[in-house]
Amino acid sequence: MSSVKIHTGFFSPLPLHHYFRSSCLSHVFVVLITMMCTGFVSVAHADLYRWTTRDGMVHYGDNMPSSQALDGYDLINPTTGEVIRHIDRAKTPQELAAEAAAKAADEKKQAEEVAQAQRDHMLLDLYSNTSDLERARAQRLGEIDGLIKQTRNALDRANERSKHAQASSEQKAAFKDMIQLRKNLFDLQERRDETVQRFDEDLRRLEQLLAKGKPSDQAGIEHSHQGLSAK
Repeated sequence: MSSVKIHTGFFSPLPLHHYFRSSCLSHVFVVLITMMCTGFVSVAHADLYRWTTRDGMVHYGDNMPSSQALDGYDLINPTTGEVIRHIDRAKTPQELAAEAAAKAADEKKQAEEVAQAQRDHMLLDLYSNTSDLERARAQRLGEIDGLIKQTRNALDRANERSKHAQASSEQKAAFKDMIQLRKNLFDLQERRDETVQRFDEDLRRLEQLLAKGKPSDQAGIEHSHQGLSAK
């Protein structure tokens, strides 16, 4: 029976096949220990799930039902117990629609505020007082009224042509002109109404803007008077 020499310097009294069996078992044992240690470390550092079911029960685990992802959950550090990340529940279609509507309303409000600020700036640049605006209003309405008068006169002439037309072609042409002139007259009247409404709104807004400026202007005047009196 042969023996194996170990690098430590002594001869093994065991047969060769016993040595190989012991050596293999030792290697297997070392591998198992390594795997266990590695697995333990991995589990120790793995994230922990915490979730609440719809019946109000709180659960912890390293695995979580896939359906629970829609209801939200927490990722927890198992060592410190701190919440690493919170995942909100999935929103319903109604909630998503409500959020979209609220966002659209907010954007519309912001756009209106920007437009109003630009309009205010323009009003203060164009008119130093309400009298300036009223003069501009009268001038603009006078221009539109002049166009309305011209259109009515043209309509009367077309009506007279249709009455005294000798041929059917002349009468048809007169009727065609009358139709177009009536449309023009309607459009001009609408423009006049819109102009009146816009100037009325501008007048009210200008009065508000000037009223807001008066206290600060008056305070500045009083401060100047006080400074002169002190001198």
